[in-house]
Amino acid sequence: MSGAARIAEIRAVPVRVPITRAGTMSGAKRTHAARTIVEIVADDGTVGLGETRTEEAAAIVAGRFAPSLLGTDAFDRRGARARCLRAHPDYGFPEQRLDAIAFSAVEIAQWDLLGKRAGLPLYALLGGAVRDAAPFVAYAYAVDPDEVPDPEDVPAAMAAVATDAVARTGARLFEFKVGVHPLDVEIAVVHAVREALDPGVALAVDANMGFGRIEAARFLSAVAPCGLANAEEPVAGLAALAALRRSDPTPVSTHCTDLDALAAYPEIDAVVPEVHGQGGIGPALDLIAALVATGREVWLRSMWELGVSWAVMCHLGLALPALARPAQCLIDLIADDLVLGETWLVRDGGVRPPDRPGLGVELDREALDRYRTDCVVSR
Repeated sequence: MSGAARIAEIRAVPVRVPITRAGTMSGAKRTHAARTIVEIVADDGTVGLGETRTEEAAAIVAGRFAPSLLGTDAFDRRGARARCLRAHPDYGFPEQRLDAIAFSAVEIAQWDLLGKRAGLPLYALLGGAVRDAAPFVAYAYAVDPDEVPDPEDVPAAMAAVATDAVARTGARLFEFKVGVHPLDVEIAVVHAVREALDPGVALAVDANMGFGRIEAARFLSAVAPCGLANAEEPVAGLAALAALRRSDPTPVSTHCTDLDALAAYPEIDAVVPEVHGQGGIGPALDLIAALVATGREVWLRSMWELGVSWAVMCHLGLALPALARPAQCLIDLIADDLVLGETWLVRDGGVRPPDRPGLGVELDREALDRYRTDCVVSR
């Protein structure tokens, strides 16, 4: 890589893309993927692509970050972060977390630019492939009560979803939402799924804190014969999660990434972060290394990624030794990933990114225009 490049233009486009099956979980239902797509145009014409959560991030990137970034070194991620974010987030200003989420799209775009300038795919910049493909689970949301109103039909319906998901992806771990239906129904669901799948396919559940402590204990005891590989946030709060783990052998995980808070609860087996919540790829790498140093398992959370962020997940899963446990995956539930070519679907339990520079994806501009909810450009 040679020669400097300056940021000449930043485009931030909020989008809302339909999903093909309702994302029903405890306390919420998703019908669209709400994201922001960012393009950083260098003065040599090279374009870096970024993506992050929420539509609101677009206004932050274009209205607040871009004026500080235009004309600066396109590859200086540390300098860009210092211009846009506080060095240490203030606990008294929780809205700063949205700033970090918005900045992650900028940081991802800078990595894409770096890969394109170096002529290397992102996974090569991260040290090279450590496995043949990035591993992913087959993932499913709960059966929607509006679609299957009779609780007696829910276990069979979820078993059918599980069978289809595993057949399509070839994954050897099926992870699915619980905590939506009455407790006895959820117990029956796990048993029905276990019976429907090959014994070699492991099971994990994600409750989104949908159970109380007594309910969670009863649930885990009742499904113990199914041999759950993990239960993600069956209860609210780290203390309650650790207490549950002390009383039950089922491994548990959390989305909490506050290392100070986690230090008090060594019983929690695993942490499940996502890149955008950390503020980009670099901070995510630092977090993963810190978590591994504490002896916890780590895998990546899915948050309705479109093609750009999905490419990030695939490259990280290919390059990082710590990400051996399959990550979550929702790409097969997105109506359009907004990038050209065929969607990188999970096959044989994984995805191998193409050996193209950077993230290896290119925006489908017709699709971007179709799903955008606004468009802001800073020059």
